[in-house]
Amino acid sequence: MTARSRITFPRRLPWALLLLPLLAGTAVAETPRGRDPWAFRLTLENKTRMLVAALRSDLWVAYNPANGTLHKVWSGGIQFRGKVYDFGQQNSVTSGTSYHTLKKAFLLSATNESIIPAGWSATGITTGTSAWTISTTAGSTLASPAADLRQYDQVILAYQTPGGNNRLLVDVSNDNGTTWTAQQWMSIDGPAADGNQKLIEVNGQAVKVRFRRNTTGTTATLGDVTLFGDYRAWTLQTSGSPVAVKVDWRGYKLINHTDGIAIRYDMVLPDGSRVGVEERPEAMPGTKLQRKFTITGMPANSRLSLEIDGTGYQAQQSLTGAAALRAEAGANFLDFTTNGEATLETTWTP
Repeated sequence: MTARSRITFPRRLPWALLLLPLLAGTAVAETPRGRDPWAFRLTLENKTRMLVAALRSDLWVAYNPANGTLHKVWSGGIQFRGKVYDFGQQNSVTSGTSYHTLKKAFLLSATNESIIPAGWSATGITTGTSAWTISTTAGSTLASPAADLRQYDQVILAYQTPGGNNRLLVDVSNDNGTTWTAQQWMSIDGPAADGNQKLIEVNGQAVKVRFRRNTTGTTATLGDVTLFGDYRAWTLQTSGSPVAVKVDWRGYKLINHTDGIAIRYDMVLPDGSRVGVEERPEAMPGTKLQRKFTITGMPANSRLSLEIDGTGYQAQQSLTGAAALRAEAGANFLDFTTNGEATLETTWTP
């Protein structure tokens, strides 16, 4: 027969065991966030693979890993739609109040179909409450003003084609409309709500797009036209004029699950060397966002700059640490000239 061992607990130990859950709960207390999970990537408003963080239930941020920028700040939340990896269908949109959107994220925007947008040229176009209609008359077109694409990557043309059997054709010009090239795609003939998102594969300082009717379609309506891309907001100046640097996304890391988030990039300089950038955003009381930057590998006698202008509400900024704010040629920049840490705080006034 095998003897059973007997373990004797101290008389006071059961009370200590009862306290363990309370002690454990105190040890792992977490910072409240806007949702769980509070940081994730998805296609947001036709921008692919954005990094979104619900810093607080009423303060959200979206970062664009492709160009290392703070793309949007808002309150409210997200209406989740579509797939996280595919913008070929209706995708997620923000809700609530938008405080900041990167100013140069959009090259063109025509979303009021009751008028012909300023700078656009129209022949055979009828305005409407939610769409423009292209006439069956030969030569009917709606053409955009010229846009300078030289400081952009991954330029996307997005538009809606409400109505069934609606197959508009699109032409692109990179010489201010002197010559046009028909694109090798046309509007989808599917759910109108999904819209169209097409990559523009030309560049130049005077790029235009135009829409025309496809004779195989029975309708020709158009709405909600935007042209946007990944603006090269980071530049390096050593001598002469600043030059754009390549942004190499290095991912993000949650700090103790909910204590914070660290977003990391490498700035690849023209000579192939790299400057490390880490940013930690945090919500402050009210409509204030704190952004802590850490810079490593900064070359001597150089200035690394981030263009920080946005559209939305009026912004007031304060800065501490190893950086400087600069205004030049109608734009505002955050400048780094040495390794170290800097904290930028932005307050929006609704």
